Amino acid sequence: MKNPHDELRNYFKKLIYRYLNIKSLDQQLNSIAVWNSNPPHLDNIEAFNLGHYFFQHATYSIWRIFIVELSMFLSQTEQRSLRDWLKKACEHATSIKPTRYNASRATREPIPTEDYRAIIDDQIIQLHGQETVIDSIKAHRDKAIAHLDKKYFDETSSIGSDYPLHNHEIDNIMEIVDCILRKHYSCLLGASVNLEVQSVHNLDTLLKYSRAWMRARRDLSLIEKGFRPVDYERDDYKPNN
Repeated sequence: MKNPHDELRNYFKKLIYRYLNIKSLDQQLNSIAVWNSNPPHLDNIEAFNLGHYFFQHATYSIWRIFIVELSMFLSQTEQRSLRDWLKKACEHATSIKPTRYNASRATREPIPTEDYRAIIDDQIIQLHGQETVIDSIKAHRDKAIAHLDKKYFDETSSIGSDYPLHNHEIDNIMEIVDCILRKHYSCLLGASVNLEVQSVHNLDTLLKYSRAWMRARRDLSLIEKGFRPVDYERDDYKPNN
């Protein structure tokens, strides 16, 4: 590595971008699950069922992309991953010159090399503590997505028994990654970062409009006043002036 100071920062920025894509996929899956939940949200389910077949396809596709991307991101063997970056950052800790904010002086100051390496070591330990979950994610990718093991081709549901993946486990590992990325964003780029993804609200907006329209269609007081829902659904609809 010729210029660790710049190269590792550029590498880190690309990891941030990839992680935001991964987080967006995860949030879309969570949002779909909420809209497909059981009572008391009956109106939600009714709106969701308007596109139920589409959402089945969407969930299937998003889940597979999410697992592949997350597996690569957390891999110990990929040449471009969070863990690869942490190892390189530890190796070149002196060259990348991390800093931290000193509140008493209201300024940023250099982080001693050994202190920064201690931060990275602790983060690596946190990821090692999630190895069982990471192995399950990798197994889903390798055995049921990238390749089709005969067992999981014949018995699709059995991979969930052999390599269970629970929502709370995924949420936990995503939170750990969030904390790691936020910490290094501050140390290397001298600022805080918001890793929330706003695009997930697009799905909520569409389904809320669908839910509102279905409620309006059943509003007898509106219909008695001349409201004709079918007029608004025509491709050639023109408002009356």
